[in-house]
Amino acid sequence: MTAPTTPAIPTDLAEQFEHEARRLLGELGIPGVTLGLLTPDGNHFVSLGVTSLENPLPVTSETLFQIGSTTKTLTSLTLSVLEAQGKLKLDDPVRTHLPDFRLRDESVAAALTVRDLLTHQGGFQGDLFEDTGDGNDAVARVVDFMAGVQQMVPLRGHWSYNNAGFYVAGRVIEVLSGMTYDAAVTELVLRPLGMDATLFSANQIMTHRFAAGHNKIGDGMAVQRPWMMMRSAAPAGSTCSSTVQDMARYAHYIMSGTVSGPSSEPVAEETQSAPAALLAALDRSTLWAHTVPTGLSLNGFPGTLGEMGQSWFVDRPSGTLILSHGGTTHGQQSDFWVAPDLNVAFIAMTNASNGHALHRRLSDWVKREVLGLTAPTLEAYALPPGQMQALAGEYAVFGLPVSVTVRAENGGLTLMLPTMTDEAPERAALRLIGPDRAVIVGGDTDGFGVEFLPGADGQVEFLRLGGRLYPRAAQSV
Repeated sequence: MTAPTTPAIPTDLAEQFEHEARRLLGELGIPGVTLGLLTPDGNHFVSLGVTSLENPLPVTSETLFQIGSTTKTLTSLTLSVLEAQGKLKLDDPVRTHLPDFRLRDESVAAALTVRDLLTHQGGFQGDLFEDTGDGNDAVARVVDFMAGVQQMVPLRGHWSYNNAGFYVAGRVIEVLSGMTYDAAVTELVLRPLGMDATLFSANQIMTHRFAAGHNKIGDGMAVQRPWMMMRSAAPAGSTCSSTVQDMARYAHYIMSGTVSGPSSEPVAEETQSAPAALLAALDRSTLWAHTVPTGLSLNGFPGTLGEMGQSWFVDRPSGTLILSHGGTTHGQQSDFWVAPDLNVAFIAMTNASNGHALHRRLSDWVKREVLGLTAPTLEAYALPPGQMQALAGEYAVFGLPVSVTVRAENGGLTLMLPTMTDEAPERAALRLIGPDRAVIVGGDTDGFGVEFLPGADGQVEFLRLGGRLYPRAAQSV
């Protein structure tokens, strides 16, 4: 098989990229965005808008944005460095390194491996956000708190995105490195890669130009207050902020193994630090060599099936390998993907709760114009009214007093999504693409996949949306 090649890129690619970004920024009413498009011909950076609508400063390529759950890939890479140091194996049971680790289900606590954490297969409540303070024991304390969390599905059962599993992964890093989570990631990954503007502490971030989050309320945007950070959730992505320049260094490392200093120039092998040498020698393909199915893809083209590698989402449109992750914090959203075989990467960070809408549309533009990829045509699936009614119902949100509702109305299905504000739930039309699968049509969540997962009796037991499982209430609506 011959190696894939990158389609020809027009000489005005950078101008086209910026034009499309400006158009989407205005159309979606997003305050600010910083973007990176990395190609074999060079890096193209675009920064638009302002850091805050109330106290505006121009967004630059050195503005810090919260990267959210993209941090999980840094957690994963740090564990790979520790593995290269001989301090663990990813298939070790968690209790090999955390002998006092507890969950409500003892059998799961005993069998859970580090790799299970990184592939989101624990099956316990994942969206657990317990603030255990700003002390150096914050991660240890939240892992102790997990002894009471509910087991949603069996270990390695239905795939479900799991933030809490990364708290445990972060605690393993602390125990094996002898450092706090943020110090270990900085020492073993960030500093060797020259990512000196990637920071975990608000006390550090506030000394730089940084973006304030905004929430979409009606047709307007309101500054998010407070600027939410929770040290206990740092390994999953609550605290990390970065610049597009630093994320470009990270992308180049994932694609080609380049270990750069702050100048972005490769560091000579004879002058590399021990952590940098380990990163340079690491077999990066292990990050995506072993995957588990996730159902409908979170970051790929709508309606396609996805996989999860070692914390990376893996998609293969037309045989092109794409590794991705994204993140959502209060009022900020980020997206990040690399096509390592083609040496192309896309970076996007916005200070708005609807930032993913811009990212997805601009990302699709890059995949089409740079990689020559287009989304497959999705055929509508006709479902008899009785079977459509069987999908309708109320689905609980674990840990929150709200629910997601599916209604059968007007010959179709409508999804009712709770908001992060006091506004009424958002309505989203669903387009069925199979007997138990659909995609959202229109709005800021256009193209997101929805799945109806059956239980042992064949009846719908869970709704899976955004990778999360929502259990069905006893009676439908």
